[in-house]
Amino acid sequence: MIIQQFSPELLTEIFGNLYINDLLVCALVNRKWSANAMRILWKCPIQLATFPLKNTKSPQEKLCSIISTIVKCLSIEVKNKLRNVYGIIIDETKNESVPMFDYCLFMEKLNFVIMFKATLFWLNSLGCVTGLIYHHIIFQEICNLVIIKSNILNNQQRDTNKMTEAKIVLSAYNPKQMLEGEICNRNYKESDFPLPSHLPLMTQTLSRLERVTLNTCIQPRFIYDLNNICRNVLDISIHCGCNDDQHLADFINNQEKLQKIVLFSFKSDIRLEKISKAIKNKLEQLLSLNISAGQVPLEIFNNKQCNQLIELHLVDCDQSLTKLSDWNQFLCCNDTSFKNLKKLELQCNIKNLEKIGTFLQKVSSSLRKLILIRNNPEDQILIDKFYKNVAKYSSNLIQLDLTIPEFIESLIIILPSCKKLEYLNLRDPCNQPNDLNERFPLIGKYFPLSLKKFGVEFDLNVSKEKIEEFLNNCFNIGIRKLSLGFYFMDFTLDHEIIMRRHVQLGTLSSEFYEYWIKEQKEVIIEGNMIYDENLTVQDKEKDYWFDFIRECIGLNNLSG
Repeated sequence: MIIQQFSPELLTEIFGNLYINDLLVCALVNRKWSANAMRILWKCPIQLATFPLKNTKSPQEKLCSIISTIVKCLSIEVKNKLRNVYGIIIDETKNESVPMFDYCLFMEKLNFVIMFKATLFWLNSLGCVTGLIYHHIIFQEICNLVIIKSNILNNQQRDTNKMTEAKIVLSAYNPKQMLEGEICNRNYKESDFPLPSHLPLMTQTLSRLERVTLNTCIQPRFIYDLNNICRNVLDISIHCGCNDDQHLADFINNQEKLQKIVLFSFKSDIRLEKISKAIKNKLEQLLSLNISAGQVPLEIFNNKQCNQLIELHLVDCDQSLTKLSDWNQFLCCNDTSFKNLKKLELQCNIKNLEKIGTFLQKVSSSLRKLILIRNNPEDQILIDKFYKNVAKYSSNLIQLDLTIPEFIESLIIILPSCKKLEYLNLRDPCNQPNDLNERFPLIGKYFPLSLKKFGVEFDLNVSKEKIEEFLNNCFNIGIRKLSLGFYFMDFTLDHEIIMRRHVQLGTLSSEFYEYWIKEQKEVIIEGNMIYDENLTVQDKEKDYWFDFIRECIGLNNLSG
């Protein structure tokens, strides 16, 4: 066939636009097609293991197959060492056991923790190799192989003005502890990953670590070990840290290439003083910062030139440690600059943002995404005043994300000013009623012509007449190829007919609609299940996220 004569480069371009199911079919055509398909599928094989394919192995079985394949890719020298030095005698370590491709060459991401667990699953599935030492040895050799062969970092020159995706990742947390409701590890329980000092064969590999996520306080020794090894971390996420303040501060200070920090403590009444000082030391090199205001005082920004910062997220807890004067100082400080800030998220009470206009004026030339989330219901007069301040400096915004106000008229204050807006999203009303269902058609009159997607983060109960009026208003003002990011609680064939007509008119994006209508019908089925009197309370209240965590724990238990 002529199509089989395509160059590898062209095949890669074509295959890059295919779904996983299609790639798996293409892999069966011939060796050339298989190589191109596998080059894409093996960029992150762990993702492939969790992809839901019909009539295939379980995720755990697929993880075992992936590890088995990687072990076969080990060099003859390493295989001999595993057999002769450590006595690990399995089929994969035989010299003649070589896979069709050197799959590790294709890999572009390495998650240490998932690879660690997958290796344990694989060893247990063999039933012939036991003991922690074997697990650690094979895991270290696998990680070393992936780093050496895949050349994930590729010696690339990093653009200091652009966030680099971290491709070597370590997430240390304890899902069982999270499930049981323990939000702070005061007793320094074990994480789901061994101490780095217990993995001496992969010190070089761990030194390439780019992202660290700590979901609970863990042993100070863990941070100490990492601090002695790692200097190339780009991205640090800390979710707690109240018991490891000094250790984490030292770790942050020693990361020379740090670009992104996320920091929240589950103990909302605690200040993380030492970590805050470390963040302050790094502020002028960071590209993204996401912190709990108060736990990290806003005064860290005083007299700082934060001109590398692209994203800033400030979240004020319910038990706020930040006073109005702190917010005013931050919003009005002339000695602090944010010349390249493109995305700003502020989550707090509106009364703390009375000086928001001063800050937005400072960043209006660069700001493109604005997220404003209220913690509590607010008076309409206060909200309207706040929106007027925002509207003055919103002409360059591309994305606007707001907690929906009580009255839609408040939104109309800001929408006409957003001449370039492409994405509008309305969030949960924070226990405050709103009139969006009743006034739904009105908002369609005030969309900017540039709008591409309108989202609402809660289900709507809107009649077909109001949906039709809303879409007619959008069409009449010139909105075209709009996507909707919400679903209707009560959706009938009449609703569908109206929406299909506006797909034909061009009001709604046809590509979006085909996916949306499928999801909308699934929402209806799920909603009917909730109200089905024949279902048990347990089925109605099922929490699928915690089911996933329980499944992870079950796999851990199975793995010994």
